[in-house]
Amino acid sequence: MKKYNTIIFVPHARARFRQLTISNRFLGVAVGAGALLLVAAIGFGWAFFSTARQDRQYRLALAENERLRSATSVLHKRLDGVAKQLSDFEARTRRLAIVAGLSDSVRAGLGGPSTPGERTADFSGQSAQLSSQLSLLENQFSRRSELIASTPTVWPVHGAVNSGFGVRPDPFTGLPAYHEGVDISTPRSEPVLATADGIVLRSGWAGEYGKAIAIAHGDRYETLYGHLEETLVTEGQKVHRGDRVGLVGSTGRSTAPHLHYEVHVDGHAVNPLEYILESR
Repeated sequence: MKKYNTIIFVPHARARFRQLTISNRFLGVAVGAGALLLVAAIGFGWAFFSTARQDRQYRLALAENERLRSATSVLHKRLDGVAKQLSDFEARTRRLAIVAGLSDSVRAGLGGPSTPGERTADFSGQSAQLSSQLSLLENQFSRRSELIASTPTVWPVHGAVNSGFGVRPDPFTGLPAYHEGVDISTPRSEPVLATADGIVLRSGWAGEYGKAIAIAHGDRYETLYGHLEETLVTEGQKVHRGDRVGLVGSTGRSTAPHLHYEVHVDGHAVNPLEYILESR
């Protein structure tokens, strides 16, 4: 025998009562169906929110990948710029090495694709090599600077050369005589300048040279300035190119104010004009 349940609806005001009679079986089916619908709704909601979360994570991953791709592109461009700067720097270092007289070492060839880490390691190796080469260049240029500074390459006084180097008629006898320097005609008391860095060997009276100065420039060069009116330096004094060392005069075996200037290389007199680099 089926059992039934009666549901009574009580309306407001004076309306008539209403009742609904349902069987227990129908009620059970209805409750089961409601439970299934509730479970389905919960499952659908969980799947929806789970999918939305995964979709958000996917979009975030895409954005991060794009950011990393952009950063990698910028890094490669910067590495390319650094590589070009290193290449230019290396070329300039090689040219300087040639000027300094250093032999150009052959570098190992580099090539093929590389990662930023590998390229950074390559750059570190190149930087170390260039640093070593620059140290050699600095030492070489330092030595060459000392050599250049001790080479007589400027005019000792302003004036005109009126008697050159080599055989010439003696101004007093008219006979051929060997002239170991050049005579530069210039007014009396004109400043005489050291033509290179050096140490004063002699300063004072020197026979036919009159008042004279001799300066040693390193191990190879020596210069002499004769017929001076006055010497302005003393023996043992260190002088630099362009320092005033005396005044033009006509002392000793001289016919008029002028400077007698000699250059000696390894103890032998040479033509001073071959060492003067200044233009007149």
